[in-house]
Amino acid sequence: MAQDVLTDLTKVRNIGIMAHIDAGKTTTTERVLFYTGVNRKMGETHDGASTTDWMEQEKERGITITSAAVTSFWNGNQINIIDTPGHVDFTVEVERSLRVLDGAVAVFDGKEGVEPQSETVWRQATTYGVPRICYVNKLDRTGASFDYC
Repeated sequence: MAQDVLTDLTKVRNIGIMAHIDAGKTTTTERVLFYTGVNRKMGETHDGASTTDWMEQEKERGITITSAAVTSFWNGNQINIIDTPGHVDFTVEVERSLRVLDGAVAVFDGKEGVEPQSETVWRQATTYGVPRICYVNKLDRTGASFDYC
């Protein structure tokens, strides 16, 4: 099945995960990898066990520094997921990734609402014509509200 998808580019999509730092981009990526059967266990950023945070510094600090691509399959389609950094210092890394995306998931923290870096990457996605969907994360936290986003 994987080989069939690779030769039919109409079944391949590059999807980026973008947001402010600590909104849950890498955690969301880990959940996608788990539920699509790529990983048997959900990696946690606070344990330094996430698939896409591969550099030692990323594991130590619990943040994404470089964009990382992973592949999953769903309903006969190949989904290349690109987990991007959320820290303002790595904005150029996000911009590089946006150039190859077919779409993006904008992750928002349900407690913090729309944060500055989320606005920055949203504008960058507009510049490159990347279609987006929004995902509000952390709605289980005390004080969180969908309306903040």
